[in-house]
Amino acid sequence: MNKARGCFIFFVIIVLIAVIFLVFFINKNPKNENKSLSETSILNSNSTTSKSNSGSNSEPSSNSNNTNTTLNLSINNIYNDGSSDYLFLGIDERENQNKFEGRTDTIIIYHIGSNNVSALISIPRDTKVNLKGHGTNKINAAYEFGGANMISEEIYKLTDISVDKVMVVNFAGFKKIIDALGGVKITITEPLHDPKSGSNFDPGTYNFNGEQALAFVRNRATAKGDFDRMDRQKYLLSELFKQKANLSIIPKIPTIIRILKEETRSNFTFLDYIKISFNLLKNKNNLKLLTLPGKTKTINNISYVIVDDKEAKAYLKENLDLNNSNK
Repeated sequence: MNKARGCFIFFVIIVLIAVIFLVFFINKNPKNENKSLSETSILNSNSTTSKSNSGSNSEPSSNSNNTNTTLNLSINNIYNDGSSDYLFLGIDERENQNKFEGRTDTIIIYHIGSNNVSALISIPRDTKVNLKGHGTNKINAAYEFGGANMISEEIYKLTDISVDKVMVVNFAGFKKIIDALGGVKITITEPLHDPKSGSNFDPGTYNFNGEQALAFVRNRATAKGDFDRMDRQKYLLSELFKQKANLSIIPKIPTIIRILKEETRSNFTFLDYIKISFNLLKNKNNLKLLTLPGKTKTINNISYVIVDDKEAKAYLKENLDLNNSNK
């Protein structure tokens, strides 16, 4: 009886989420707009062709919601496989800017495997790569120089993972979503005191608001530096999914949708949101948290993370159980 009741509640949540997102996408496209849903939702990747001429910018004023910002997030994905891979990029962008430009402070893939294995995969932002037209660089510069397509190509070279869709989130969006969900309970096991990130936490359990959560995931002042920071990012996201992916989220969905419209840019479709919601409800307690293996190295006074692509691919193949997928 309890199992049947649980399945019914699960079904109701999915249906309600689908209805709300459907209303969102209908309202998003006014009648006088000639573009298709897929075209209008492709909003965001750095204006890479104009980046070389950076200086002047014809984008709308940052005071607006910038829903008309035409940053191209299209991806030339020729590496189709059975999985769905959503790339989330965090931009170090301050309040009310909403240009969604610059280097990516956070690079996380949400992998939904055809073998029912789901994972959050962090890619070190300092990973050393060779960018076409820009030489030796860090992977966090790929989005700045070549938009969604360039960073997706670099990710494929490192991992054999073909990115399907991209969402770019700024600091304000991250904080607002955490606040809209009522915060997130986080347990800290070591002192985190870092003026640069704003974190000032002793060991213990906290219910973080958006500002505190942002400080927590930006802290690099621990023994393993950026690798610890990536672990904290995935830990917070996984706890957010575990704690909030239930019936209590339903009345908050309209607020979350509004925040997504204002503070993110993506080429997600209605079906992408439904697929992600379904998978989170189903696998929120079995989500794998992975980070590409690498070692820090200073070259010409610049600190990089050296990731061996063969090692990275073997690591992901083992942890994502790719031998039992359609990949």
